Formats: sequence, C-alpha cells, structure tokens
Amino acid sequence: MRSGGGGGGWGTIAAQLTGIKTQTEQVRGKVGSGQVTFEPGAAANAAKAYEQAQHRLARLMRNIDALTRVQGLGEYGSATQLAGKFENKAADSTAGAVGLLTQLSDELKDKADMFRQAAKEYAATDESIEQALQRGEQR
Repeated sequence: MRSGGGGGGWGTIAAQLTGIKTQTEQVRGKVGSGQVTFEPGAAANAAKAYEQAQHRLARLMRNIDALTRVQGLGEYGSATQLAGKFENKAADSTAGAVGLLTQLSDELKDKADMFRQAAKEYAATDESIEQALQRGEQR
C-alpha cells in the first residue's frame, strides 16, 4: 500500500469500500426486480460466510484500542505531535482505520442480509409457482 497525497492507502481503501457498497446495492436491486435469483441454500451459505467474516472482524476490532494509541516516540514536543497525528489517523471515524473497519463490518452485515433476503424471495417465488401449477392441474 502506497502513501501519498489525498490519504494514500487509506483513501484507496475507502474508495474500494464505496465500490463494494455500490456493487451490493446493484445486486440487491437486481434481486428485488427478479433479474437475479439465488438458490436458497446457496444464498444461506453466502450469508453465513459473510456473517462469519463479520464475527472475525469484530474479534479483531476488540483490540482496536491498540490502534489508537501510539507509544514509544518519546516525550519531545515533535514526538508527541507525531504520535497525535498517527492516533488521529487511526481513530478518524470516516477515513481512519477504526472508521474503515467499522464500514467493512457494516458492509459484511449488509451482504449477509442481502443474501438472506434473496433466499426468502426465491423461496416465495418458488412457492408461488408451485401453487400456480397446482391450480392449473386442478382444472
């Protein structure tokens, strides 16, 4: 990961998260309109995988406090100032490590929810087709 103007690597990660969110919303829209369907078992497995990833991330985030404290740079004013800059960069709620990890966790949850909803919609459509076929057989 390179660092440079405009946030460097953090900015790249934030942009990638935005792209992932956009893709999730596109898939959600296609599922909602019936353009894309997922077999319920496959959708449930995908949802479970995203939930497991979110749980692993949550375990890592319990140690997030360590990311927001920089120690060992010394007591000089410049060292304290530098430590403060690192701490602010880590703790920033939108573009820092804490904010990005929180956004990633939210996105993992959104994907799991999307797959669960897709499974429900597939099952409802399948049930509707089955009922229509039964009505047709009865005539």
